Amino acid sequence: MLDRREELVSAQVKITQPGEIALYLRAFEQPRSMAVYGAEARALIVRAIDALG
Repeated sequence: MLDRREELVSAQVKITQPGEIALYLRAFEQPRSMAVYGAEARALIVRAIDALG
């Protein structure tokens, strides 16, 4: 979810009702809060590769 626009696998959905917007914002908050970027993301990827042996 970017700029309060939601795209699904098969279509783009325009959500205008505040309650529906809030529902999508809550649904994406947890994965967004777990995201890492930059050096932290690189370290995570390196650890995953190392774990594969």
